[in-house]
Amino acid sequence: MFCAGFPSVTRNQNSSRMSLFPMLKHRVTAFILFLLSVPIAFAEDTLVENGVAELLAGQDLAGIAWSVYRPGSPSSGAAGLAEIVRPTSMGTGTKVQVGSVGKTVLALGVLRLVSEDKLLLETSVEGLLPELNWQNPWAGEAPVTVRHLLEHTSGLDNVRIWQLFNLSFVPDVPLSEAFPSSDPSLLYVRSRPGSQYSYSNMGYTLLGMVIEAVTGQHFEDYLQRELLLPLGMQDSSFHFIAQSEDPALAMGYVEGGVPLESVPMILRPAGQFTTTVGDMSRLMAFMLGDGELSGRPFILPALMKNLGTPTTTDAARHGLDNGHGLALASRDRHGVVGHCHPGTTFGFRAQLCLFPEENKGFFYAINTDNERADYEKFNELFIEQLNLRSPGKATAKWQPADLADYTGLYVLSPNSMAQFSWLDYMFGSVWISAEQGGNLLLESLQKPAKLLEPVSEALFRDSTRVLPSHVFMFGDSTRFSDGLKTYRKQSILPMLSSWLVLLAGLVGLLMILLRGTWLLFSREAIGSRALLLPYFNLLAFALPVYLFTQQSFLKFGEMTPAALTMAGLSGLLPVLLIAAAFMLFRHSRASKIDFWGCFSLLMLCVLLFSQGVLPIKFWH
Repeated sequence: MFCAGFPSVTRNQNSSRMSLFPMLKHRVTAFILFLLSVPIAFAEDTLVENGVAELLAGQDLAGIAWSVYRPGSPSSGAAGLAEIVRPTSMGTGTKVQVGSVGKTVLALGVLRLVSEDKLLLETSVEGLLPELNWQNPWAGEAPVTVRHLLEHTSGLDNVRIWQLFNLSFVPDVPLSEAFPSSDPSLLYVRSRPGSQYSYSNMGYTLLGMVIEAVTGQHFEDYLQRELLLPLGMQDSSFHFIAQSEDPALAMGYVEGGVPLESVPMILRPAGQFTTTVGDMSRLMAFMLGDGELSGRPFILPALMKNLGTPTTTDAARHGLDNGHGLALASRDRHGVVGHCHPGTTFGFRAQLCLFPEENKGFFYAINTDNERADYEKFNELFIEQLNLRSPGKATAKWQPADLADYTGLYVLSPNSMAQFSWLDYMFGSVWISAEQGGNLLLESLQKPAKLLEPVSEALFRDSTRVLPSHVFMFGDSTRFSDGLKTYRKQSILPMLSSWLVLLAGLVGLLMILLRGTWLLFSREAIGSRALLLPYFNLLAFALPVYLFTQQSFLKFGEMTPAALTMAGLSGLLPVLLIAAAFMLFRHSRASKIDFWGCFSLLMLCVLLFSQGVLPIKFWH
């Protein structure tokens, strides 16, 4: 069989010996290297298994399945339990749910349509789905396009609570029911399409609707036939699968080993995908290639090059490579840079990371969603085992003389969930101050401080990263971005005012509770007892709290007795505060402390009402 490629062997034996010898030498050398690599790969896999087993035990996690892709030697493994009650080991053939990792697969399906000239990246989604209630202030100049949805730059909200925590949905509910026209705020575009990244589960649900509009098929069926089967991913599906229907599917768990069976989702294109590590290994092999499948073009090479590279955002145009491409986001951790996508769904955590320059990658899925666990340790373990090269830290090429333009208060612009805008404004804003050596210190209430080192006039590098991680943009307003979040500089006075109202309101709340308890057992004048109106209202909040503890957290977005009671009491509170404050103000013998307690809490309620926080309502 070696001679099939050497016709000269039959013509000239001497020359054939000369030409055959180096080829045989090459084949023998390659074979020896292969034999040597077997124990090395085996040793590496053993180290992974040992490290994974240790992490599972230390992080209180049920089980894990993983796949590590190296050129010529992909490997898979599993550890722990797929089911705890009836002890079942996790295996490489065990099916797992991967949440948002499925977005990368759906993105490939969209890019397949683009490659077949059935769709354009610049196609207006507003035009494709005109039946939806779009509210785009930039519609004339910047309509939402397919590219914007893929790259999370559409400016759309991320998700609403009722879309996420809701057990009333059935597996085949039409995707359009996620966007009822009765709520015009659902598809309100909050930032100019294409200008900045803002993660959106609703955006990827719209991509499922785009597939259905273009193909005339359910997106699950199209992707199964036109993407998954051609890629050899026969054990994967976008269709809803429950553990009771498929015993190969691992059970999901939350803290304490509490089982959590799969539930249908209305935003299923954004997070409903079941697969195996074997199928994900095939996916990694394809995504690390040039878009060919079985020697034929499947997805255009130009699209494959931009799977993890941002191209259109303001941050990218100002020189920052961080951000989200057509399917993946850049990730700078542990001294290496990759293109990754995490996934979280009910009872599961997953991560997919590719390193195109070295043709390597890893994927894992863990069937426990434990908020106390440090999943980053798994990423670090797989990065170590892949033996990846570090690009080297970016060094400063610019020494700033004055950093006054960079310092100050910055607020999210916008945050990812409109329902929590005020909370993110109060607790997610950051303060930047100047440090010695031209560095900046970024501080927030929620995360440890970060030291930003200058690389150029616009670019700064987080001291724990290797490449520039933040870019500052100057113009009508000062902004900075880390590629995934954008902040806008703002005067500190509105923030201070909000904090003063919040603190005063909390003091007023405490005063009402203390004074109300005193009034229950005292003989003060009847007029002073007006304070008992908001007092009893505040005590009544114990009822919805109790009712919430008696229902599944998966019903949090439904119109349940707990939700109705919470909305009613939170809406009634400012009314009772007004009534109590009025009566206390008019009663000459009433305590001024009681009046100011009611007034302070009322001011907080007014602020919360203006920000859409009150009444507390999460259902549609």
